[in-house]
Amino acid sequence: MESMILTNETDIYVFFEIIDKVEAESILDVGMFLKRVGSVSRQIKDKEISGDKTLVGVDFFPEVICPIWNRIYNAVYTPDQLFQKEHTRKYELATVLRLKDCMSDTEAATMWKWLKKHVSYLLTDWDFTEISKVIDVRNERKITVDDKSYSFITM
Repeated sequence: MESMILTNETDIYVFFEIIDKVEAESILDVGMFLKRVGSVSRQIKDKEISGDKTLVGVDFFPEVICPIWNRIYNAVYTPDQLFQKEHTRKYELATVLRLKDCMSDTEAATMWKWLKKHVSYLLTDWDFTEISKVIDVRNERKITVDDKSYSFITM
């Protein structure tokens, strides 16, 4: 449960800033970042994800339930439900933040391969060399904020 709760303000800033800059209409929040920072809406401080954007969550902590998350997210799946060949929906942007300790290498490989086929852009704090061992991508741009590194990847 310890890895569920997030408080890093840099992660929060980057999460909202990239969503704002990309202007994606469909966002896949792998790990349900808003749930993990304790948000009760699509807004934190002065940053907000517009209600007209589709926000889908992938919940690695389904045992922690709060009805408000059904209002924040348009749909919520577990990793086993979403990362299947049968699930064919496409997303403009996916975020994968602070999840490395939540899955095995095999589960991570399955996730990266699925995301490669279903997402245009990806924001992650995973080491890019680990991702590039599993999938090929078009472009990776490093983003550094307050000594923390993120990758913005064009799939």
